[in-house]
Amino acid sequence: MNLSLSDFSSFFHACHGVEPFPWQEHLLDRVLAGGWPDAIAVPTGSGKTSVLDVAVFALALQAPDAGGRTTPRRIALVVDRRVVVDAAFERAIRIRQRLSEGSVPVLQRVAEGLRVLGGDEPLAVAQLRGGIYREDRWAGNPGQPVILCSTVDQVGSRLLHRGYGLSSSMWPIHAGLLGNDCLIVLDEAHCSGAFLDTLEAGRRLRQVATRR
Repeated sequence: MNLSLSDFSSFFHACHGVEPFPWQEHLLDRVLAGGWPDAIAVPTGSGKTSVLDVAVFALALQAPDAGGRTTPRRIALVVDRRVVVDAAFERAIRIRQRLSEGSVPVLQRVAEGLRVLGGDEPLAVAQLRGGIYREDRWAGNPGQPVILCSTVDQVGSRLLHRGYGLSSSMWPIHAGLLGNDCLIVLDEAHCSGAFLDTLEAGRRLRQVATRR
């Protein structure tokens, strides 16, 4: 695989037909140099859902380096508004379709990088929110790279070993998948203070946990 940082602009254009904004390229640089920042402060309308593109590309770039990967294989964009969840899901579907088609070399190289992680396909996507048919195939293979677009209650309940519509036997599986090797991007965090506090508490507990 010959994928490099300089390929991001071509990947972005191949997926969406436009060039990335400078802040999106700077975010990728930051992720690759030191991991994900605690917050991304950009104005409304500046393409915040493009964090999905950044995360997918960074994952493909880092996938061969099992010990140095800083982007998790599961990417969850969480926001407490269904309309934003739907828009993010449409973007995720577009990325998956472009990778599946592999119409240009850069898409083929990104897909090849993602396949290193052992999924059934380069990238899976799923939508978790009320009022729609629930699709849980994304949880069938822990090695599968996946984008999840979800409301706060759906991801929050799973993290806390619950889950709307899930059997009790599936609670620990979903909690494990979302609590490990998963990047949770909370959009409009000021509207979801309790969930943000829950995420912060979970992060603190992970820092003091011991492995036996």
